[in-house]
Amino acid sequence: MKKLILIAIVLTGCTQSKPKTAMQVKAEQDSFTMAKYGRTRDEQVKHMVDSDLKTVLFDTVGLYKSPVKILKAKAVAIEYSNTKNVYLLYKNVSKKAIQGIRFRWYGLNAFGEPAEFSNYIVPGFGGGFSDDMLRPGKTDDGTWDVYSKDAKKIVLAWPYEVSFADGSSWKLKR
Repeated sequence: MKKLILIAIVLTGCTQSKPKTAMQVKAEQDSFTMAKYGRTRDEQVKHMVDSDLKTVLFDTVGLYKSPVKILKAKAVAIEYSNTKNVYLLYKNVSKKAIQGIRFRWYGLNAFGEPAEFSNYIVPGFGGGFSDDMLRPGKTDDGTWDVYSKDAKKIVLAWPYEVSFADGSSWKLKR
C-alpha cells in the first residue's frame, strides 16, 4: 500500500507543469488575437484605443449651435520645407464679440490614412486656438504650425469651445 501511495505521489509530481514564462503567455495571447483579429495583442489594444479616442474626438453633436463657422480648412505648405501647417478661415455668426476660440481638425495623407500632426496623440487629429478678438459677423483666419510631414487635406475642422468678451462661453456638448 505504501508503494502505491509513493508511486501516485511521484506520478502526480511528474505531471505538474512548470510555470509559463512571460514570453510563453504573450505568445499564447498573440496566437488567439491573431486568429480572431489578424493582429498581435498589442496591435489590437492600440487599434481599440485609437478607435475609441477617434470616436470621442470626432463627436460633433451640437456643432450646428456653434457661434463660429469654419468657412475654409486646408493643409498649406511651408516655404522652404517639406512639412505642412493648417489654415482656417472662420466667421463669428453670433451676436456677441468673441475673445477666444479652441479648434480641432482631422486630416488625411495622400493614401487616405490619418495624417500625423506633431502636437496630437491620436493620428489624424490636431488642434489649436485663437485669442484674437472677433466681432459679430466678422471673419478671421489663421495658420497653425503643426509641421505635418504627410498631411494632404483637412477633412473636417470645428470649434469646440468659444469664450465671449462678456465672460460667457459656449462648449461643444459631449
